[in-house]
Amino acid sequence: MYVCICHDIKDSQIKTAMQQGIDSLESLQSELLVGTCCGCCVPMVQDLLDEHHATCPTIDAMAV
Repeated sequence: MYVCICHDIKDSQIKTAMQQGIDSLESLQSELLVGTCCGCCVPMVQDLLDEHHATCPTIDAMAV
């Protein structure tokens, strides 16, 4: 499904980027340009990020 109409970005592209380690809004904006035009998709992108972080918790390098 399309998430960012302005830049033709689908949820599958965002999920692939997150699996490759691009897992912050700023990083996704830099890499895919998602949310950098009108901004209407930012809440949906944030929801995808929240889902990703809930299922794939990051390792805290400071805790190791």
